[in-house]
Amino acid sequence: MGNSCTCVSRDVSEVDGVGDDDSAPLLHGLLKFQAIEAKGLPDTDNLFYNISRGDLTDPYLEVLLAGTSLFKTSVIRNSLNPHWDEKFTVPLCHNAKYLIVKVRDREHIGAATVGHFKIPTDLIMTGDPVTGWYDLVVGNSGEIEGSVHIWTQFTSVQNSSGNYFMYDNYFAPQVNNRVTLYQDADTPVKETFNGIENPDGSQYVPTRCWKDIFEAMKQAERFIYITGWSVYTGISLLRGEERVLNEESNVGEFLKRRASEGVRVMVMTWNEKDVMDGLMGTHDEETYQFFSGTDVICANVPREKDSWLGLGGTFVSACYTHHQKTVIMDAPADDGKRRLIAFVGGLDITDGRYDSPEFPLYKTLHTDHAGDFYSKCFAGACVRVGPRQPWHDIHARIEGPAAQDVCENFMDRWRKQAKDKEAYLVPLDEEFCLDGLGPYTDEDGGPWVAQIFRSITSDSALFSPSRSGNLHRKYGRYIDNSIERAYINVIRSAKNYIYIENQYFLGSAFAWLREKGTSSHHIIPRELTEKIINKIYQGENFKVYVCIPMYPEGDPVTDASQEILYWQYCTIESMYRKISKALSKMEISYKKPTDYLNFYCLGKRESPDEVPEDLDPPEPNTPSEKLRRTLRHPIYVHSKLMIADDDYVIVGSANINQRSLGGNRDTEICVGAFQPNHTVESSGTRGSVATFRRALWAAHLGGYHEKLDDPSTNDCLEYVKETTEAYWKVYTQDEPQHSEVHLLPYPYKVLRTGKVKPKEKPWDKFPDTNASVLGCKSGYLPAKLTT
Repeated sequence: MGNSCTCVSRDVSEVDGVGDDDSAPLLHGLLKFQAIEAKGLPDTDNLFYNISRGDLTDPYLEVLLAGTSLFKTSVIRNSLNPHWDEKFTVPLCHNAKYLIVKVRDREHIGAATVGHFKIPTDLIMTGDPVTGWYDLVVGNSGEIEGSVHIWTQFTSVQNSSGNYFMYDNYFAPQVNNRVTLYQDADTPVKETFNGIENPDGSQYVPTRCWKDIFEAMKQAERFIYITGWSVYTGISLLRGEERVLNEESNVGEFLKRRASEGVRVMVMTWNEKDVMDGLMGTHDEETYQFFSGTDVICANVPREKDSWLGLGGTFVSACYTHHQKTVIMDAPADDGKRRLIAFVGGLDITDGRYDSPEFPLYKTLHTDHAGDFYSKCFAGACVRVGPRQPWHDIHARIEGPAAQDVCENFMDRWRKQAKDKEAYLVPLDEEFCLDGLGPYTDEDGGPWVAQIFRSITSDSALFSPSRSGNLHRKYGRYIDNSIERAYINVIRSAKNYIYIENQYFLGSAFAWLREKGTSSHHIIPRELTEKIINKIYQGENFKVYVCIPMYPEGDPVTDASQEILYWQYCTIESMYRKISKALSKMEISYKKPTDYLNFYCLGKRESPDEVPEDLDPPEPNTPSEKLRRTLRHPIYVHSKLMIADDDYVIVGSANINQRSLGGNRDTEICVGAFQPNHTVESSGTRGSVATFRRALWAAHLGGYHEKLDDPSTNDCLEYVKETTEAYWKVYTQDEPQHSEVHLLPYPYKVLRTGKVKPKEKPWDKFPDTNASVLGCKSGYLPAKLTT
């Protein structure tokens, strides 16, 4: 007999419930699990129907905690004695009394539960290995049939190393890089940045992303590789006087010319045409046709999945995307060889992305944004009327050994999804200096350690067998989900503060107060909450600042936008409620949840003299007419940024939602980086990460102030609160008024209890809309689409 199961009479869903139970033990750390084998399983196929002779149970193991599926093994066809021998490593931040192990039968459509057993988490939390054969409970009456052999061991976060290196990653940490950080497509020199110093004490000069990409592509001799959710050939990378002097900066014509000069130009876009009929506006077919018959090699590839009967593949292709945004090219090296440069981040080379920290609404419609008008949020907006939709983003440039990993990602994706064009890839042979030092300087703070993280499956990229042990699995399919693990690692290692900018903020549904079964189980919000709670228990300061869009792109009254806002509200309220409980437990009455956690958004307000006189009048009784009166517009936060302690930064394409972090939904890429000479443990956080964060906050808050130097202090938080609250009054007052401040408090009212409410009417709805701030569940949209 195997180990007996303590539950023998109820369905497993009744045993452990769905979601966190605060009265249950908290498993906060890393779980290693080995699914070894099973024997004597019941034949559920024969119990109900037998599609073919010899058709038996097709078993796999699924392991759950707090109602959340942690992983699933391979399916073993037609076996009552399956052997898996598969290993998993999963980060945990869950309250639960039991770890549930299910044996499931993979049916032709869906799956059926064969049986289950459970292991008390008290036993797991000892840290000792738990192993052996476990009896399988089948049916509702507690019958035993079959047994399962497993091994598992839990390591508490308190016993982990707590550093930024992730050696169990597909791409290893790379030393001696140079990393350049960018806010927005272009950032001019502004008084806003006065007083901000580089690591060597010199005045900070803002970086210019699209100009740097253009210049880097100009000097390429061997190849230019581009991936994008969208790549549009009709825009220019340079604007204003620079555009006049460089007419070749038009993306499409420039790439064709470079290809005709012998540079191998290869572009990989996400194919949304077949399933979305172009509704997402990615220009994928337009771009493919533009390059057809030229020297530019273009692969327009869908997000595919090889699944049983093809049903899962159809859903994946319809709902998920290739979301990476990278540009890789060669550049001259000091020894006469060629080195690599890679750009990674949130900026697609497409329409609507060109912006600066000034975020003009009207005045650049016929200048910098001529031929590049973009507006998705308000009906009736057009280039003759305005306003344009402001766009905020973060990007990075990598030079040094880590750039090769970005290039490898492109090549492995190309080899998987564009096999017929594989021969066009340029071999990285002795002509290239791949392990040379990045061109870092003392002004920048010295060398960087950089590491590449991804969300991607074996359906979208080839994986090296020698590194497959660092990948996750689902049904035997390899998955790189290292972006979520990187976020978790940084949060757990942070000591003083965390700053996040992201297009979405939703997840950890198992910890919500409602809708706990929603398909968004990544643990980033729960990890942030637990970090704050631990600091409260230790009597220490810790601050979390999160900047998100005012609402999802598009009309916020639509069902999809309202549902995303509802998931966001569920996420944020659950965080505040847990923080409030921790304060009550420690009897800290002089503190409130917003002393630790705060949410913000961006908005632009202009004055009447900033509207050009030659614009057409808007149609009466339209949103555009209202905006012409109010002269305000949300700035769309598209960034995917996290900074911890002013010494570590993550920049990339991944949102804080299940689509981006699950690894098996959207395809993503990020870089995590720090300077060893400028960490909390070394000489202090005065490196390039700190400089960039100060410049970013100066742009958001209307200028630099010394109180912004240390975000972990109460003085800094109070300065941010006072500045943003004052701007909320400017943003919502009747008379339009120009402001250099753009950061707003998110329009929630957070009570001491952690309950989240909208602001008082009329601001229970977003300005200039009828859309609820708290959102609502649609009741019909697939949750996997909006999570």
